[in-house]
Amino acid sequence: MKKYILKALILLSFSVLYSCEDLLEEKVYDFVSPEQLGDSESAASQFVNGAYNTLITSFIHPGSYLYLTNMDCDYASGASWAFGNVGAGNPQGFWGIDHLWLGSYTLIHRANLGIAQISKMSNISQACKDDAIGQLSFLKAWAYFNLVRNYGPVPIFRKGISEGDDMNQPRASVYDVYMHIIELLTEAEKMYSKDDEGFVEGHASSGAAKALAAKVYATMASGATTGVSIVVKGGDPKKEQPQALKYTAQMVAGYEDFDPEEYYTLARDKAWEVIQEYPLFEKYMDAWKLENRNKGENILMIQAKNGDTELGNTICQDYVGIFKEDGTMEGNWYGMRDHWYQLFEETDLRAIDGVQHRYASGGLNSAGEVVYNYYPRWYADKVANKEAYDSEGNKYDGTEVYQEGEGWTLAKLSKFTFVTDRTQKNSDFHFPILRLPDIILIYAEAVNELNGGPTEEAYRQINRIRTRSNASALSGLNQEEFRSAVLEERALELAYEADRRYDLFRWGIYLDVMNAIDMDEHNVTKRRTSRNLLYPLPVSEVLANDQIDSNNPGW
Repeated sequence: MKKYILKALILLSFSVLYSCEDLLEEKVYDFVSPEQLGDSESAASQFVNGAYNTLITSFIHPGSYLYLTNMDCDYASGASWAFGNVGAGNPQGFWGIDHLWLGSYTLIHRANLGIAQISKMSNISQACKDDAIGQLSFLKAWAYFNLVRNYGPVPIFRKGISEGDDMNQPRASVYDVYMHIIELLTEAEKMYSKDDEGFVEGHASSGAAKALAAKVYATMASGATTGVSIVVKGGDPKKEQPQALKYTAQMVAGYEDFDPEEYYTLARDKAWEVIQEYPLFEKYMDAWKLENRNKGENILMIQAKNGDTELGNTICQDYVGIFKEDGTMEGNWYGMRDHWYQLFEETDLRAIDGVQHRYASGGLNSAGEVVYNYYPRWYADKVANKEAYDSEGNKYDGTEVYQEGEGWTLAKLSKFTFVTDRTQKNSDFHFPILRLPDIILIYAEAVNELNGGPTEEAYRQINRIRTRSNASALSGLNQEEFRSAVLEERALELAYEADRRYDLFRWGIYLDVMNAIDMDEHNVTKRRTSRNLLYPLPVSEVLANDQIDSNNPGW
């Protein structure tokens, strides 16, 4: 990690994000010392934007962050070549295994550098200073939240190396890391709100700090909850319908000192503040429209620039495919398993509009025609019978060439098609870090746990999400049933948004749920052992840091 820290301190590369149009126009300052940037609002902005740039270049653009957070769960699957390492519980075989650690600490050290310099500035307003330091504190909190959930105890850097902090720090306890995250998010609430004049679209706001705090508190509370029952639908992939299997929540290692009631109360209250501030779009698919980026329920998204090799990303290519000149598709490698799709009611628009039922394959037949795949299998019959329509209401003529294959057993998600140009490998999908439905479901979960069952308001909130997608409203559930319903709703609403893996972890049921599947229908192993509860620390860190003498258990 040391060489990355030193590089961040010596060579500063900042993205200047003044407006929506030039959000990702990059200005590079080579070998410019922090002091040379001056004492001004522009200088403060450059420190902030340098940290935000790290979200793209160290997390989203390489593809490693989403791979590490999305692939290792019960409902995700794909080709064996893609799921043969992280998706199969073998993260050490993944080329980007250390990226989450290195990216997080790069972000932390850039933020520390910025906080140290901005704190000294005297030629900027207090509001501007509070916002800039709040932005950097938020990004640090997000980085540590990633670290503690994936690695357990991790080193804490409260100030920058240039400010005298030792580069070799011991691993702080899980408790201490969470206390530091809370401290950072308290500072982050000093940021501008989304409605303030100084707010920059694409940046975090005070509302984003509250939303992240709600997630942090809920993670602490559920991780410390033990002995309660949760039903997860899954199990044997040979069975067409997922089985309702009951599991018992287990205490997550390191969460022993957290009081579930205390932290669920904090999660409920913070989530409620966010619910009062942000609107929910009328329809689920509205959240993904280009014109709705950074608006409405999209509390915070990682920005992207179409066609840019550094500031674009391959999310569209990887999850739904991009089009080649001959009309065939490249990519489209990752999807959701049948057991996930079977969770939806037939009328649910998240299944009707939110899943790609017809898509071009990667090749042509002998006659030079594009070959299509359909999902699920019965959709091919609808096309053949001229009963199927595309998203614009045009009827397919039933003469398309289609083939049986893997595509029939993978649901590809329509949300990832919302890019400016679907022929670009490096496109501009704006990945959501925080979205209102996530926070609404945290509120419903917290209320259920605190009150011994759902309240009228908890029902109202979860049903806001369900009924806008034409799913039936929930009612008449006991505490266990509602707990299970909230967890399932998170799987439906937040698919491939880097949440499912953590939801299973924080309830202590990850191993049970995965091992109940054993081997999925794509021959991807879901079998896991206790070592899979944490990722391994980079070998270079263990060898170089004299304060760390061992890796995580099993690695």
